[in-house]
Amino acid sequence: MMINETRILNEFIELVSVPCPSKDEKAEADLLVQKLQAMGLEVKVDDVGRKIGGTTGNVWAFLPGNVEGAAGLFFEAHMDSVPPTTGTKVVLRDGVLYSDGTTTLGGDDKVGIAAVLEAVRAVQEQAARYMHVMVYGELIGCLGVVNLDPKDIRADLGYCLDIGGAPGIVTNSAPRLFDIYFTVKGKSAHAGIEPEKGINAIMLAAKALTALPAYGRLDEETTLNIGQIEGGAATNIVAEQAKFVIDMRCMDPDKLERLKDETIRCIREVVEAGGGILEVDPVEGCPAVHVAEDHTAVLLAKQAADNLQLPFELTKTGGCSDGNFLCGYGLPCVLLATGMNKVHTTEECLRECDLYDCARWVTEIIRITGEK
Repeated sequence: MMINETRILNEFIELVSVPCPSKDEKAEADLLVQKLQAMGLEVKVDDVGRKIGGTTGNVWAFLPGNVEGAAGLFFEAHMDSVPPTTGTKVVLRDGVLYSDGTTTLGGDDKVGIAAVLEAVRAVQEQAARYMHVMVYGELIGCLGVVNLDPKDIRADLGYCLDIGGAPGIVTNSAPRLFDIYFTVKGKSAHAGIEPEKGINAIMLAAKALTALPAYGRLDEETTLNIGQIEGGAATNIVAEQAKFVIDMRCMDPDKLERLKDETIRCIREVVEAGGGILEVDPVEGCPAVHVAEDHTAVLLAKQAADNLQLPFELTKTGGCSDGNFLCGYGLPCVLLATGMNKVHTTEECLRECDLYDCARWVTEIIRITGEK
């Protein structure tokens, strides 16, 4: 099945031109609803926006299939873009798409949205015997997928179009994540008159962090990062409180649980030995993902890439995405690379050919699924 390159390029430019900061994607959602309804899909916007204080919910679209026994496919991409994102103007130079330098491009993640829209149109125009397809847009970070109703997922397997690399690369493994929030409480005192009567929470936090055996990359599947720290009220006051956050990730969920417990124990020992009090709030960010190499979701993506002569590669990532949560809901979901590059910066760019190849890849996955 053939995609329309002119159409997808124009649609991508249209999509990125719409203001879509996180939690305020209503204009983008309204545009998508209009487009999806015009394509004849069943469309709904859920109530996630109300739950998280956003201006819109997730946009869902359903295309029922008519191939007996064919797998139901779920395609997912997010509507928001990283600031500065309002008023994006696309510049095409030497086969590469850029913004004009004043905003991000918005390829993260309008490439995914544009690719799925074009794939569904290609299926509708050139065949009428394919399967249930679902298009879904998320809000900020993973809040959209975290707060959705899993009952809305009417599919057998899924694809999250939200990772860098050239089309043809499939990511099937991602880590479990914990963000652990630590509050160290000491005792305030005047720093110039009677500092010996105080307990400096900042120094206790520093001692506790330096007592950790390691940080950064702990091994090939585990990382630990101290990402935020704050404390104190004024320079002439012994700091009564200090807070810091540790981000830890591991492909092995049980191993991460042990690391979490050991890290808390180590920090607690140091803080309490120094006369302080420690409060800890471990928050699980997302579950681990591992979709087997021989799973249908991987095999379909590989066959489609091979058919299009896209170099296929199976990878793992240390990042977390909506795919982690979708797998946690019981939907086998892998990540498809879309070509996005230098994301979250005003230097973000996208090769024009990757935009087209991403749409071809999605279209081919749909086509071969309908034939099986």
